[in-house]
Amino acid sequence: MPGNLIFDTNTLIGVVENLKLAQSWLLDRYFTNIVMSDSEFVSIDVDVGKRRMSPFCSPLVEGKLVESRRYQTNTFKPPYIKDKRAPDLRKPVRRMIGERIGGALDPEVREQMNLEFELNDQIDMLTRRLEWMAAQVLLTGTLTVSGEGFPTTVIDFGRDGSLTIALTGGAQWTAANITAGTANPTANVETWQQQILKSSGAVATDIIFTPKAWNGFKLDPVLKGAILYPALGENGNVLNVGAQIQRGAVAKGVWGQYNLWLYNDWYVDDNNVEQPMLPDGSLIMTGPDLQGTRGFGIIEDPAFNYAALPFAPKTWLENDPAQRFMMMQSAPVIIPSRVNAALAATVA
Repeated sequence: MPGNLIFDTNTLIGVVENLKLAQSWLLDRYFTNIVMSDSEFVSIDVDVGKRRMSPFCSPLVEGKLVESRRYQTNTFKPPYIKDKRAPDLRKPVRRMIGERIGGALDPEVREQMNLEFELNDQIDMLTRRLEWMAAQVLLTGTLTVSGEGFPTTVIDFGRDGSLTIALTGGAQWTAANITAGTANPTANVETWQQQILKSSGAVATDIIFTPKAWNGFKLDPVLKGAILYPALGENGNVLNVGAQIQRGAVAKGVWGQYNLWLYNDWYVDDNNVEQPMLPDGSLIMTGPDLQGTRGFGIIEDPAFNYAALPFAPKTWLENDPAQRFMMMQSAPVIIPSRVNAALAATVA
């Protein structure tokens, strides 16, 4: 029978899986500390520190009283996340994705598979939101949050203004400017690394480029022959200098003390427009001294005993009309514990 997929020779060969899954490169590299709070707030103690020196004093007079080094407690209220869904109840009686034409599974198995699919998607979306938060924190030193029933709120981590830079005119890293000698990427990095050290005492070890920033940086003639490329092969004697790309970031070599990374990731904004996670033309300088933290406040739901959980999924049934609901809750905030250990620059 024409068009009868049950009896004709059509066979489902396989499933084309979604490759646009969330990755967590920024999170996993710079925000490895996890803090679970027993309240709706997350607090971090910071040893402030100043470059003080011991006072001179005559041995014949009373010693000068020196104030103990201060520390401060920074407290943040994490924004709340509630991803609620009403899965299509007709799916359990229809063929699942990947199931052979005509069906081979019982409805209850299909329902379980559908719930697993929805739950994995909720986790994927929450992971992408955390990566977005990490990107915003590294770019601006702030986190702007808005949502339904949640007024637009700016969480300001207090980064030094000198660590957010925007090059203009002839200083931008374009081929024309570099040829003309008005743009000098390597000199910029030399200056910026000093600003990070002065502001925080931290040593930057990574430069994370977006494509335009990387294309401009590598045009600097000072870099000719100065970038060490990752070694391949058992003996480490094969250099790969060709084009490379990965989900998240790919290593592009080592220059001086810096690991050079090319970062690519995207998200869909509230207007359903796909945007780069880091705006093209920007770069980040940072390293382990950032001591980034993922903080999670309590789940404001008695079903979880108000515990602090990174992911809090729940599901329930309404009887008439019959409908299953699913909800994922979380109260996350991404914190740059040593906020001045990161610099962001728009260079192209």
